[in-house]
Amino acid sequence: MQTLGKFIAGVCAVLFIITGVVALLLFNIERKAFSSTTYKQAFENQNLYTRMPSILANALSTTIIQNQHVPTFIKTLTITDWEAAVASMLPPQELKAITDDALDSIFDYINRRTDSVTISIIPLKSHLIGESGVEIVKQVLRAQPACTTEQLQAIALGFLSGGDIILCSPPEDVLTFLTPVIESQIQFMTVAVPDEVTLISSVPSGTPNDPRLRLNNVRLLMLISPLLPAVFLLGITIFAVRSLKDWLMWWGWPILITGAGGLLLAVLGSPVIGFIVRIFMQIQGAGFIPPILLATMQETASSVTREILKPVTLEGLILALIGLAMAILAMFVVRREDIV
Repeated sequence: MQTLGKFIAGVCAVLFIITGVVALLLFNIERKAFSSTTYKQAFENQNLYTRMPSILANALSTTIIQNQHVPTFIKTLTITDWEAAVASMLPPQELKAITDDALDSIFDYINRRTDSVTISIIPLKSHLIGESGVEIVKQVLRAQPACTTEQLQAIALGFLSGGDIILCSPPEDVLTFLTPVIESQIQFMTVAVPDEVTLISSVPSGTPNDPRLRLNNVRLLMLISPLLPAVFLLGITIFAVRSLKDWLMWWGWPILITGAGGLLLAVLGSPVIGFIVRIFMQIQGAGFIPPILLATMQETASSVTREILKPVTLEGLILALIGLAMAILAMFVVRREDIV
């Protein structure tokens, strides 16, 4: 009976080590991978704030095309035009602030604090009004093919009637005369377009259409993962621990090996964990994060992995030291019992 008990305890010890190392990783993924702070640090480390003009241009273009009150000329601007406009108008600090707000909005949505993801474009609208906005539109027009005679006639009629601007490159003197029309259409657009653009539309929380339900189930399993090794530790206690020496040995060595395994995973496992994080982002985020934003977030996988593995390193070291201390104490207890 005693032999069977020790065999079961040995199985529990092996399972404790395996599940303990896995729990160290999963628990810290849940803590770090769903926090906007982690991604802000990753964006800073990898200089990904420069990708925001493309993301903002996609969202802005979609919003403008769907808005019936925006002038036709503004609707004809391509995503590339908007990307160039955003990049030239917004200074780095404002671009960083908009990106940080977008990341906060995304993770507020993922963590079910809100039911949609939006980006404020108030800073962009403030830059559009005035000379900077007019100059951006002129740059867009200059980049187009030269206006034909028919287009120049249409521009003249539009100028007299207050109509739309035609997307072509007019002579500079004509472009100067168009400045009041450009200003009026930009002002009209800034009024017609809302102060926020939506990246992820509102979905009733908790309904079958809510894409976060499956993700929340996965996160719950990650959060409670440390309970499984605790169960195996209890099994070791029940089947093998009969004295102080037994407790120190049967707990000390598995805890020491688990901590060492966590340290080894943190030091050597970064490429593999980075790949897992990237795949996890793709599978779990594909249902509700826009592709262009998801692709940028996937590029942060290496930085996010480093943030995840930092506490794994610390927790593994603490466990290894606790296990080592218990194993050393067990040897002292054995010696004392031999002397007695």
